[in-house]
Amino acid sequence: MENGYKKLEDLNEIPESNITDETELHEKAKTGQSKEEDNEKDENREKEDEILEKVELEEESMATMSKVLENFTSFEEGEIIKGKIVSINPDSVFVDIGYKSEGEISLSEFKEQPNLGDEIEVMVIRKESREGRPILSKKKADETLKWEELQQSYEKNKPVEGKIIKMEKAGFEVDLGGIKGFAPMYQVIDKKEKNPERFIGEILPFKIERINKNKNNITLSHKKYLEEKREEEIKRFFSERKVGEIIEGTVKDIVNYGAFINLGCIDALLHINDISWGKVTSITNHIKKGERIKCKILAIDPENRKVSVGLKQTMPNPWDTFEEKYKRGNRYKGEVTKLTNFGAFVKLEEGIEGLLHVSEMSWTKRIRHPREVLRVGDKVEIMLLDYDLNKKTVSLGLKQVLPNPWDTIDEKYPVGSTVRGKVTKITDFGVFIEIEDGIEGVLFSEDISWTKQVKNPGEFFTKGKKVNVMVLSIDKENRRIKFGYKQLMKNPWEALKVKHPVGSVVTGKVTGITEFGVFLKIDKDIEGLIHISQLSNERVEDPSSVVKIGDEIKAVVLEINEEKRKVTLSVKDYLNRLEREDIKKYIADDISEEASITLGDIIDLNKIGT
Repeated sequence: MENGYKKLEDLNEIPESNITDETELHEKAKTGQSKEEDNEKDENREKEDEILEKVELEEESMATMSKVLENFTSFEEGEIIKGKIVSINPDSVFVDIGYKSEGEISLSEFKEQPNLGDEIEVMVIRKESREGRPILSKKKADETLKWEELQQSYEKNKPVEGKIIKMEKAGFEVDLGGIKGFAPMYQVIDKKEKNPERFIGEILPFKIERINKNKNNITLSHKKYLEEKREEEIKRFFSERKVGEIIEGTVKDIVNYGAFINLGCIDALLHINDISWGKVTSITNHIKKGERIKCKILAIDPENRKVSVGLKQTMPNPWDTFEEKYKRGNRYKGEVTKLTNFGAFVKLEEGIEGLLHVSEMSWTKRIRHPREVLRVGDKVEIMLLDYDLNKKTVSLGLKQVLPNPWDTIDEKYPVGSTVRGKVTKITDFGVFIEIEDGIEGVLFSEDISWTKQVKNPGEFFTKGKKVNVMVLSIDKENRRIKFGYKQLMKNPWEALKVKHPVGSVVTGKVTGITEFGVFLKIDKDIEGLIHISQLSNERVEDPSSVVKIGDEIKAVVLEINEEKRKVTLSVKDYLNRLEREDIKKYIADDISEEASITLGDIIDLNKIGT
């Protein structure tokens, strides 16, 4: 500036004689003066050019200075301008803003240590202090610029980033880069969140719901940001993704009919039928909640925003090569995956499971539930019995890989041999007896006693007790054994036929009286029946009127039926055998002694004699 003003002063010091000489030269040129005058004129012209050149230089310098002055005078208090850091001391930073002196800013207004040469934006607080320096503020410039930035973000619906610095009663205080905002609790965290304090210090994106610089108020929402971002991602998903693509997701939730897979912006349904090529008895055996899996997109419905995915479609279908690996009658190893009331499921390989029915678990044991012989996770050797590729089912057998004791049962327990076994069950028709583990036979009621018609086998046997029985028959094909108990004893009916043949007279004691007749014990375990019509030659209305329990009487054997365990007797026939005279004499003699007699008296052997 001083140099510029000095050059203007030099210009004013040009002698007036020089200017006068210049005029005179022009006049001499017009009037046609002498040659010497022309030479003098040339010299003066050269001096004139030099002077004009100096004038032009001085004018340029003045214009430059004028612009500098204009720039400063255009600064307004409160205006934000750019400047360059030219000096830094422990307390202050000096900034060149193009003024005659640098502006000073407190070092405390800088969040980070500044560097020489950095260009920064500052606000003009006052054009000049008492010391002649402009008063500047970086902090106020930053705040003003930040408010403008936030206002633009609000108007253009752009997200802003903020750090949660404090938790208040109804929400969080958020630092937006020097400007504080407020985010309601429900706009940041889920209702189920039990520890909202853990969000303090988190840097999150927000959408500005309301902004008012005058009231220093900004309301924020992290939830709205997430919702809008998710909406954008969903639209992009349905516009970019295609059926058949392989996509990765996280198992979000497991339900009875499948699982929901989170694909980032949307949840897709993984149906239970699309989890494995085999039968899925438990979804958690294939996938776990929180697990990352790869699926194939099976269907996309943009209108209803639904997506279906498949897990098994990412793997080869083992059923396509089943017959190359498996043959009927061959043995294979598998793992028990599930037990049911009717059997167990055994996995041969991933995607292929077979049913091992309870009836195919043991040759001898009566398996009521598979847990009696198997546990989930057991490794077993089984035989493939049958399969159906259309239904994708496999039938397996466990007993087929074990020796069948029924193949040699008749050698070990020949018919007619006596065996010892444990009573396992008592029924109305007989008793079940186990002679070894899993080998069981039946003792029917008719084979319990030679003499009695057994209606309740429980009267003879107790469950759990051991008894001796005879093997009567073996059916290897149907795995059945028939036992006999009475066969271990002599047949009393054979002796009875010899001792008391049909037509012979027997003596017995009355053991029972019924409406239809009287039972007479004629041997140790054999009773005979005297029908009411055979009690007397006379008509009897009530058997109890002629005999009593314990009476001993004689009768003729009419019939012996071993199969029906029945002996038919007749007092009437016995009476007919006696000679009438002996009977009359007996009656006459007896009447004289007593006023009345009974049929028992008539047929009492002690009175009649033999």
